[in-house]
Order: sequence, then structure tokens, then C-alpha cells
Amino acid sequence: MIESSYPATTVSRPELRAGPLVAEGGEGRVYELVDRPGVLYKAYRHPMPAGPLDALIAWERRAAGTRPQLARRVLASAAWPASVVTEPGAPEGTVSGILLPRAPRRFSLRHRDGTSRLATLSYLTADPAQRAAAYGLSLPPPVSVERLGVVYALARLLEAFQSADPAIGHGDLSTKNVLWSLERGPEVFVLDCDSCERYHPDGSVVDDHGRARAMTPNWDDPAIPAGGNPTLASDRYSLALIFLRVVGAAHFPIQRRQREGGSVGIDLGLPPAARRARSLREGAVIWELCARCLGVGDPGSRPGAGAWVSALEEVLDELGGMSQVRAVWAAQGGGEPAATPQVASTPVPTEVNVRPVPASGVTRRWERSSAASARAVTRGHGPVRAAGTSVVPGPVARGTWRGSVPGPPGPSSAAGPVGQTAQPPPGILELFVTGSRRGGQLWLVTHRDAVAALLAPARRREGVWRGAGCLVLDFVLLAVGFYVVAMIVSVFSGI
Repeated sequence: MIESSYPATTVSRPELRAGPLVAEGGEGRVYELVDRPGVLYKAYRHPMPAGPLDALIAWERRAAGTRPQLARRVLASAAWPASVVTEPGAPEGTVSGILLPRAPRRFSLRHRDGTSRLATLSYLTADPAQRAAAYGLSLPPPVSVERLGVVYALARLLEAFQSADPAIGHGDLSTKNVLWSLERGPEVFVLDCDSCERYHPDGSVVDDHGRARAMTPNWDDPAIPAGGNPTLASDRYSLALIFLRVVGAAHFPIQRRQREGGSVGIDLGLPPAARRARSLREGAVIWELCARCLGVGDPGSRPGAGAWVSALEEVLDELGGMSQVRAVWAAQGGGEPAATPQVASTPVPTEVNVRPVPASGVTRRWERSSAASARAVTRGHGPVRAAGTSVVPGPVARGTWRGSVPGPPGPSSAAGPVGQTAQPPPGILELFVTGSRRGGQLWLVTHRDAVAALLAPARRREGVWRGAGCLVLDFVLLAVGFYVVAMIVSVFSGI
């Protein structure tokens, strides 16, 4: 059983022995504590009201007595505030800092140069081959049970937040605030929880003290006007966006288009094994949850995290990933299968359309809506189709665009779309160098995946097949290389 290790909720700052600086942000500085391993001291730049922070600490302690299973999820998966720090002589009712648990070491990654970095979501929101080439990391492929398990672990934490009384909203579930680990199975560790808010059932804030709350650009809720604070519904938007970006291993830049108005179409590429799953077919519950949670027209209608928990369990079960589900339960202090996902029985009109498509075999093309032209934007395995007033039909290509266009381009011409200059065809040498580089990256990723599968007990059979395939591939490459070298030698030696 996971228990809180902080018997007191108030600590005087002179009692603390601050160690090295760990991080620094807009709100303050974070230090290690010399005499308290695993505990961090966040020193605020300016005194903060004590009431909201005391209420957050009391919320977890009260939940531990009334709903212990939900409290265990929070303690296992979040840097939940444990004690406020007061400064002698400071105005009454204010605090100078707070004590937080430090993320365990398993929530970090070691790069090929030997440095360790916190395992933020940024590692999972890009093509694994790019991360392998840049940092020497072996990451799970898109739409894998490991990636689905990470989102499942986050959904269970948010379910604990949203089902409590009062409900909790984080407000900034971004790449910098969500850590992940696969060492013991899929796990998450959410940071910056001292900025959480408590909410009444009607969605209003319990302690409306006027504090401005920051949202990370490109991870913020488009339904929130500029300068506004996130709401309880903002976490529901964030969960859907994290699902797309983590599971699809792509960025999916949709917020700017949503703020411009109109509808957005998203194609998530699925590998052959995933396309056979009924829970991932077009029109399945998981895609309806995506569309409704990403909608900005009526944020109050976004489904809660509980619906995601049950839908993700169904997907993982079909893909043979129940070991991932059980690993999440074990890491979060217990669990059981969720109820059948509760979604609308009739289609709900949304301005976002999410559909699964094959991960390969798509071609780039341009389409124009009746009201405005639209530029197809793709990232990684997940093409994004966006238009000013309607969804752009048809699949688009995997890749990125050269240059940038500040707005939707005008009509295309014979030379190509406006905003993208015509490029001369690449030469033979350029094609050879590009092909060799991509082939080398593919070879590296294939072999790393095989080794990772062999080392994972749940994937050992898959690893054997992957390893056999790598041996065959290496033999063929060696034979071809030997033949090419022999031909070159024969030309110069006259044989």
C-alpha cells in the first residue's frame, strides 16, 4: 500500500536544509533537500496564499480515508503537494514554498552521450526513428500496447482527479509536466500539481483567488480565450490530444486551426495488426471520444477520463496488451476492469473528425474546400487534414513541409501550391545519400526493437521472430555488399 510519508502539513523554512538547485521556472526555484531524500522544496518567488495549497494537501488526505484506491493512484502517479513551507515574519496566511515528492529515477532516460534527462512526453510525440537517430533511444513503435498503456495510466490518474469530491483539474498537462516510464510497465508521473484547482460539480472553482494559471503553448485548450484560466474541461481536451500525439507518435498541430474556426480532420495511421481490432475501426468508441473531447464548441460536453479508461482497456485487450493493464494497476495501488464506456447513443455533431487509416500507402495531394483553400499538414505517422470551414477529403502523405506559410494558401498554379516554390529533382548522389541515411536509421531501429522485445518477458516470442528477421536481413545485406565490392574490384583489377 502506498502511503504519504509527510506527517506534518506545515514546515518552517529554517528547518529545511536546501541542497542543489534542480529546476527553475516562472513561479520559483526547486531544490533538493539534504536531509530528506526523495523530497523537493519549491521556493516561490513571491508569497502565495496558504488556503488553496492547504486545501490541496487536505484533499489527498481526506481521499485516503474515504476513497483509498483513488488516493493511491494520485500518490503513485503525481507529485502531489505534501507540506507547505512558511517563512518567519511573513504576512499571516501566506506560504513561501511547498514540499513535493521527487520523480523516481525510472522516469528518466539516458542518452547515448551518457546524460540523463527526465522522460517527458516529448520523446513519444515524434517518429521513434528520429529519436533513435538523435539520442540513441529505443522507443516503442506507433500504436503499440506500450504507448496505449502510458495513456491508460494517465487516464486512470485523471479519473481519480475528476471523480473525487471536489473534483481536481490540473490545467497544464503538457509535454513538460507529464513524465512516463516503461521500466515496470506503463507509468506516468505528473508534475506541477501545486497549481491544481478544486471544482464544484457545476464546474466553478472552489477557491477563486484570482491567480493566473499558465498553459503551455501548443498544449493549451483552444476553447479558453486569451488570458483566461483553464477549466475542468481543459484536462479532457488534453487527454485526447495526448492520446493522438503519444499513440500516433506525431505532433498533430490542430489548435491554431481550431481557433480560426471551422472543422478539422485527423487521420491516425494504424499498422496492420491494429487495423484488425474492432475497437480501432472507423466509428469505434475511441474515435468518438477523441472527436468529442477535442471539440471547442461545447467544452462542457467533453466526456470524462472514466470513459477513456474503459475504452483503452477494450483496445489493449484486443491487441493482447492486458499485461500492460495489469502492470498499471499494480503500479497505481490496485485496480479492476472498468465499466462499459458511457458515450452518447446518438452521434454528437463535432467540429473534429478523427478516423483511422493505414499507416502506409498514402499519397500527398491538395484539396480545396468550397469556402477556403486548405493546406494538408502531416507529422510523423499521423497526417492532419485541416480546412477553414470543412474537412479536407482524402489521405495525405507522411512527412513535413519545407518552409512555412503564415495562413491558408491561395489557389494552386501549374508550378505547385502557393507558398511552396518548385524544387528541382534531386540528383543521383543526393538520392543515394538520403536513401543510405534512411536505410541506416531503419536498420538501427529494427535491431533495437528486436533487442527490446527479447529483453521484455511479455514480448519474448515476438522478439525471437524479430531477431530471426534481423539475421535474414543482415545476411542479405552482407551478400549484396560482398557482391558490390567484388564487382568494383573486378572492374579495376581487370578480372
